[in-house]
Amino acid sequence: MYAILLRAVPDLLSRGSRATQRGFTMIEMIVVMVILGILAAVAVPRLTQSDSEQRAAAEQLRSTLRYAQRMAATRNRDVCVVVTATTVTFRIAGSAGTGVACGVSPLSPAGNSGDILDMAMPAGSPVRFSPAGNFRFTPSGALANNAGAALTTRTISVLRGGVTFATMSIQPDNGFVLASTF
Repeated sequence: MYAILLRAVPDLLSRGSRATQRGFTMIEMIVVMVILGILAAVAVPRLTQSDSEQRAAAEQLRSTLRYAQRMAATRNRDVCVVVTATTVTFRIAGSAGTGVACGVSPLSPAGNSGDILDMAMPAGSPVRFSPAGNFRFTPSGALANNAGAALTTRTISVLRGGVTFATMSIQPDNGFVLASTF
């Protein structure tokens, strides 16, 4: 009987020590890694997507403003720029030497629809433009208000959640567009 107890004690001790050992099994570790991988694949693009959307909007605004200024100078036509919270619309005068009212429908000189440069953010986009209003590029490339009077430097900001992401400054005398770093 004593011999049986001597043989049973090491078995009982080893069972007890196994029960007190804690850790993760290989399957548990693999499941956790798969879940983290799925979360990373879904969450990371969503976090960076909005940032890239603002960068794209700022770059598009900058290049479109520069194009509108060049179009006014090279075609000898006024180009009106109307800014709202979600759109920047460009109106092009129908003929040389005539102005264009900023409140009219987009005009297309010589029937060329490629001259319409409207830029609108999709519904639900976090990108906004500020301040709302309008101005024009004159045929000399300078800035003017809707009545044609000269303006001082004009700025348009690209906002994300109410915070300025990028700012476009337009020089009054030559219409050159300067962009802040974004």
